[in-house]
Amino acid sequence: MSLLGLSRSQLHAKWKEWLPPGAVDQLCSTDRIIILHGDILQPNLGLTGLELDNVRHDINIIIHAASSINLIKPLHQLSDTIIEASNMMADLALTCKRLDRFVYVSTAYANTHYYARCDELDVRIDEITYPLQRQRSVLDELEEVRKRGTSQAYEAESFPWAYAYAKHLTERLLHYKFSKNVSVEKLLIIRPSVIGPSQALPFPGYNMPLIKIATKMSHPDLETHQDEVPVDVVADRLLCHLALGTHGCVHAVSGVRARMKYEPWRRALTKIRRIPWEVQPLWVKGDWKSPDQHHLARLYAVLGTSFAFSEDRTVAVYEKHPEIKDLGLQLFTDLDMGGSFLSRAQGIRYVMDRLAKRNSAPWPSEGIIDY
Repeated sequence: MSLLGLSRSQLHAKWKEWLPPGAVDQLCSTDRIIILHGDILQPNLGLTGLELDNVRHDINIIIHAASSINLIKPLHQLSDTIIEASNMMADLALTCKRLDRFVYVSTAYANTHYYARCDELDVRIDEITYPLQRQRSVLDELEEVRKRGTSQAYEAESFPWAYAYAKHLTERLLHYKFSKNVSVEKLLIIRPSVIGPSQALPFPGYNMPLIKIATKMSHPDLETHQDEVPVDVVADRLLCHLALGTHGCVHAVSGVRARMKYEPWRRALTKIRRIPWEVQPLWVKGDWKSPDQHHLARLYAVLGTSFAFSEDRTVAVYEKHPEIKDLGLQLFTDLDMGGSFLSRAQGIRYVMDRLAKRNSAPWPSEGIIDY
């Protein structure tokens, strides 16, 4: 059962746009997919009474992946689509009589506030929740966000985007609700890094597309890293941990083994440019909110950083269950994500064309429109 902000015909049109005909035929012909046309911002998710009754009586697993991914909007413009929508989804889940698991798709960057506190250049982020300096009761913090559009806890930290704090608060809110009402063991939080094209499924390279840079490093070309993970690795990690009963936080990342250094990534991106000269970065000392950097670097604030996202829980599962190796699951990044830019040129240009056709400028923040 799938709750979408699209009608059945709109969903089928999307499938036909991005998937091969055989896959589309298989999806459209099955009776195992029931599509509910709803809205996570509406009371009762925009569902009818009969639809709600069916959900409450029949659903065993809820995977909540709907979210804004806007990196520009301030907190008061993101709280409804990230925090409040997840709150309503959790409330619905807690009324489901047969609920076994609730999966929330968050982000590996929910703990990026830890970067400002750490003296290391390559900051390790474990699969835990890092507390805030002025963290209060999660309900009090939520109420403050509702009233003020911000919170003291958020203002005391250095998050690259309001989006990251909204995910951090949502994770804590879900943990509170499930630990209080049912069992925290029913809650699984998946944290992808930057999601890129698939490495195998449904086919290699599958992708649906949706300067001055500040850094504190002495040799940023070699010391900064970007973690981009194939979308099928994210999906298979989610399903694997769900099937094995994992609870808590799990990173869906490429990790230290497969993340990209900045310079090879830049060179690969340069190869798809139609303009002949290369773009060379000019590194300036500062943090990700430095006004001295290019406005695009301020938007993609983590370009001058390096995060070592732990994937220990997936490694442990892989070693404990050797039978997983025979299932063909895409649990780890085996693809050179930087080198895949050439095969992604059409998708990247598609996104750039859409951005270029907008009437709004890329800066300041009020000019950015969410997808």
